[in-house]
Parts: sequence; C-alpha cells; structure tokens
Amino acid sequence: MVVNLCVMKIAAGSIPQTAINGLTKARAQAAAAAQRIVEGPVQAKDIVSLKQSEHAFKASAAVLNADKRMHDRLLDILS
Repeated sequence: MVVNLCVMKIAAGSIPQTAINGLTKARAQAAAAAQRIVEGPVQAKDIVSLKQSEHAFKASAAVLNADKRMHDRLLDILS
C-alpha cells in the first residue's frame, strides 16, 4: 500500500526507515552548517540551516517515538 502525501509517496511499513533517513539528513545538514560557521565568517543562512536541522532532527525523533508507541500499543491490544 502506498499513501500519497502531496508530492511524496511513502510506502506503508517504512515509517522507521523514513524517520532514520530524516535523522541522518538532519545530522548531515547540522554538521555542514556547523563547519561553515567554524570556518567563518558567520552568515545568517548558516545559523538558519543549523536551526532547521535541529527542528528536522526533533521531528524525525518524534516520528520514531510515535511509531514505537503505536507498536507497543498494538502488542498490548493483542496480548
């Protein structure tokens, strides 16, 4: 089953993988922005990129947490 969300297609059952991909991408974005900040001069776009990666990381972590809670609840219901 494929759910069409706007332009993105996400296969059902790949929620954890999608969240992990988001964590990885956010980490890479943060590392790149941090490197540019260290090398200087500090630019507003780098600080914005760092903040965006923070929000993306938190969102992906929340997706993983929600997926875990959903599976835990399902196991509770089935046991």
